[in-house]
Amino acid sequence: MPDDSEWLPPEGAGGHESVDLTAETRRLRVLGRRALVLAALWLVAAGGVFTGLALYESSAGRLLQDGARVPGTVLLLERHPPGIYVSYSVRGKLHFASVRLSSKRRYVEGATVTVVYDPADPDRARTTLEDGVDPRGPAFFWMVGVGLVTAVVFSLIGWGRWSMRHEAVVRTGWRPAAVTVRTDPGRYGHRPDLLVEYPDGSRAALRATLSSHGATRLRHQPGRAALVGGAGREMVVLFETGRRPYAVPAYGREPRTWPGT
Repeated sequence: MPDDSEWLPPEGAGGHESVDLTAETRRLRVLGRRALVLAALWLVAAGGVFTGLALYESSAGRLLQDGARVPGTVLLLERHPPGIYVSYSVRGKLHFASVRLSSKRRYVEGATVTVVYDPADPDRARTTLEDGVDPRGPAFFWMVGVGLVTAVVFSLIGWGRWSMRHEAVVRTGWRPAAVTVRTDPGRYGHRPDLLVEYPDGSRAALRATLSSHGATRLRHQPGRAALVGGAGREMVVLFETGRRPYAVPAYGREPRTWPGT
């Protein structure tokens, strides 16, 4: 357990009667539960994307299994993207289809291929050797799916961290302070420093953590009235914004010191 006095002055150093501290402490737990709900929503969305991917990739296999087969002729070789343009006859009517190449086979114009078409939609076709699946489709599904899984992970981490911050603030309570948000666009990740000055003259340096509750938008007013709770890796700065207080998750970077010491 971190030494709370490294980050917070003793209780009783000032007060903030305008803020319901019990309600704001309880709201930290609500923020954690909100992150858990978001994780569940991202997970459902990821499941839908990967289900779509499976259906997309299996459609060509189902067509090969259930489709009707007829001889076809390669009319043109397509370069961008690589494919073949084929003609084939269905019940005496000539049809044409562009089939994406999924193999490294070489074709020549006039070559005969076996076309597999959907009896319910004769214009939907592939060949026995080429599935006709656009590789950009699965790549898109994978990118979106991986992005959603990443969002699930970050939301679960957020849930856990907010829960730990809630416990830390329950232990320490809140302390009034004046907090200046200092940003550095040249720093990787651009997470703001939170420079804290307590009523007893001590100062501490915190840093905002990666969160949707960021502090960058509060950088224009130095010495903003705030409340600070928690200690060490689990801290929260509760800014007074004129409406409902705004909680920013943070961690301790430099413990309390006094100017001139």
